[in-house]
Amino acid sequence: MVLLYKESFSIKVRKKHAQKLKQYLTEIGIIDFSLRPKTIDDYILFPVSRLPALKERMQILAKGRSLSILKGEFILQKTKPFSLKEALENKLTKTELDSLITSFNVLGNTAIIEIPDVLKTKEKVIANTLLELNKNIESVCKISSAHSGKYRTQKVTLLAGKKLSNVFYKESGSVFEIELGKVFFSPRLSTERIRISKLIKKNEIIGALFAGVGPYPIVFAKKSKMKKAYAVELNPNAVKLMKSNVKLNKVDSKIEVFEGDVQKIVPKHLKGKCDRIVMPLPKGAEHFLKDAFIALKPEGGVIHFYQFVDKNEPYTKSLELIQEIASKMKKKTRILRKAQVRSFSPTKIQVVIDIKVY
Repeated sequence: MVLLYKESFSIKVRKKHAQKLKQYLTEIGIIDFSLRPKTIDDYILFPVSRLPALKERMQILAKGRSLSILKGEFILQKTKPFSLKEALENKLTKTELDSLITSFNVLGNTAIIEIPDVLKTKEKVIANTLLELNKNIESVCKISSAHSGKYRTQKVTLLAGKKLSNVFYKESGSVFEIELGKVFFSPRLSTERIRISKLIKKNEIIGALFAGVGPYPIVFAKKSKMKKAYAVELNPNAVKLMKSNVKLNKVDSKIEVFEGDVQKIVPKHLKGKCDRIVMPLPKGAEHFLKDAFIALKPEGGVIHFYQFVDKNEPYTKSLELIQEIASKMKKKTRILRKAQVRSFSPTKIQVVIDIKVY
């Protein structure tokens, strides 16, 4: 291995004082981490990017350390990149770097990334670099389709690392088994799950529509004083995992799982039973808003309504729809909160609207 050297000023200190000096030099921002410190007998030489100012020299002396400044050659050491983009600077062109999507989801020890079409020939380079950069990640998969089909799932393809079909994801003291590519799951909604759990009052009954593998009802069961949650899900793969996750998290007594279409399950099993409804469908929740009204108790309750909308006009159509459904159901509504949850595309965002129905 060829070692590269660079000349630099350094501060010399006895080994017994080295750690405290290093900490101080780091605090004032003058230690040069691109160069390797040098050991000479009972001393360590810390390379610095600039000489300490007079006040800084006085601080070093006041802490009981003598101050010796030397100039010499130090070995250049490889520093770990701080980001995926930085790690790829020498592997992608500037145009390619500009197209890179640096955000990604981590489920258990698997990273799920998006690869734009213009970077398709570099997808394995990107995946392997991400694997090298994150030692806790064992596999990297790419999203290889949009949400599609009856169950709104996305296909994923392994790009690097171990082949995994099921992963375990931890959130808010709960554990979820997820089958990649067979069920919908978004870790980006974790803050929403905690937010709503803090709003749930003692003995509330919750309707969790489009419950997936169970993150909303399970987090609610563990983080609130709810009485019961009815969890409805159409995808049989997700239902199987939700039942398993309910047992895994020991909340069997608080969650009842229904497999089937919301528009069939709600009138038959949930009508007039719930104090609060959550409906985090990946797409098309607006078609089921009437069912959320039906599931609420006669005196009303709260609906947490999620929808993908136009970034430039996020709430107008949603609020019009809410008023339209409320009028048909002969109910009154009050908007408690409206907020952006996450970006979905350059033009689309997901929003949540908390609706008080009475």
